[in-house]
Amino acid sequence: MPPDQPILLAYDASDGAKAAIAAAASLFAGRELVVASVGRSVSEVAPAGVMGMPAGVAGDAIARLDEEIVRQVEGLAEEGAQVAAAAGLTARAAATVVAGNTWAGILKLAEDQDAAVIVVGSRGRSGVKSLVLGSVSSGVVSHSQRPVLVVPG
Repeated sequence: MPPDQPILLAYDASDGAKAAIAAAASLFAGRELVVASVGRSVSEVAPAGVMGMPAGVAGDAIARLDEEIVRQVEGLAEEGAQVAAAAGLTARAAATVVAGNTWAGILKLAEDQDAAVIVVGSRGRSGVKSLVLGSVSSGVVSHSQRPVLVVPG
């Protein structure tokens, strides 16, 4: 693992994400950590004109909601970087809003940051719950070309 590449940690403020920070602190002491948060764009879920409003009005409302999501995701990444710093890591925040799967946003940030490893927490979903709700950690593991460490919550 090249020492000049950061470790990317997916953060959503869950217990699993906090456990991942603790694991990263013990396994990757001295390495730079990029704390990444990913949000999903409202415009994908609620296209303009579907909300029972004229398309222009709905489009403006959706744009404002997307701006709020960006602020929230950036704040979450900053919070995670502070939690990581308190655990003794050198950390910085990275955030993005995607129109697709959250795992794809994590992989995009890992690519953008040239991460050596991706660390994700697991919420422990399995079986039917995982099929119905999806699993970010499973998506990252299944689609990543980089090493992935999944930390149980």
